[in-house]
Amino acid sequence: MRTKPSVLQRARRDQIVEAAIKALAEHGVRATFANIVAAGGLSSPGLISYHFRDRVELLEAVLEHVGSLRADATQRALAMIDPADHGAKLVAVLTADLEPLTSQPTLFGAVVEAFHELRSADGRLRHLGDDEVGKMATIRAVLQDGQDAGAFDRSFDASMTARILDGAKTQFLASFARRPDLDVDAFASTLLEMADAVARPRTPRNSGMGES
Repeated sequence: MRTKPSVLQRARRDQIVEAAIKALAEHGVRATFANIVAAGGLSSPGLISYHFRDRVELLEAVLEHVGSLRADATQRALAMIDPADHGAKLVAVLTADLEPLTSQPTLFGAVVEAFHELRSADGRLRHLGDDEVGKMATIRAVLQDGQDAGAFDRSFDASMTARILDGAKTQFLASFARRPDLDVDAFASTLLEMADAVARPRTPRNSGMGES
């Protein structure tokens, strides 16, 4: 069992992870330790083996690193918002985590490669849905809080809506990894319009019954 890494060791691990992200984005699943060494200006492949038991542990670290960047972006956005402003909170949880991926396209390219390479013994994707469950829970919580506060319509299913909105974002990002020319702002605007159409409080209609 490994001891807790020192500050210097953590910094070195971070350097290796960032190099792996570059190599994965450029070479895909064919990326070797030699490619990672070249991408990060590292001294030798042995440095990678010293800090990571194997390729699997390194790929796991890549996913964890990018997931942390996305979660941090969302939390920073939420921290700047009045807790009572449910509309702004919904905007934050739907769009804030797009920025790290779209400002650094190599991040998502690396995630796609690592995600598809990491499989269980029977060939199944090891992390299928793992990260999405956490993000969906965050979206669902914001929707439910808005419903409880009367800021959002109470008739929609918060869990299903969260799944649909997060699924749309996941599919867009998968396309963005292959087509970095896609308009992220246009997608974010459309996603927010979808969310608003569902969550906006309904104005009761006057049916006209009983009028003279």
